[in-house]
Amino acid sequence: MKNTVKNKAIIEKLFTEGKRFTTKNLMLRIMEGENAYMVTVSSKNFKRAVDRNRIKRLLREVIRGSGVKGTFVLIYIGKGLPDLETLKNEFNGIKERI
Repeated sequence: MKNTVKNKAIIEKLFTEGKRFTTKNLMLRIMEGENAYMVTVSSKNFKRAVDRNRIKRLLREVIRGSGVKGTFVLIYIGKGLPDLETLKNEFNGIKERI
């Protein structure tokens, strides 16, 4: 899955009409459509771009082999720096509920 969501209308539709799934550190908004995704990390919680970029890299790694279909946005809502295993476990928990 290489498509990224860039269209503002699609992003707004995701947040208004998409289904929401939340865990301790992750929030997923998903809707039917083409296979595309977006990952985001709040600059309010992580002031340094290095930290935000690391978390986004980890999130993309989690998504890479997941097989989730549809258009979705994955948001990191945790306060501390995560490790890959924690993110994988939480994402698998979300995936089971979809």
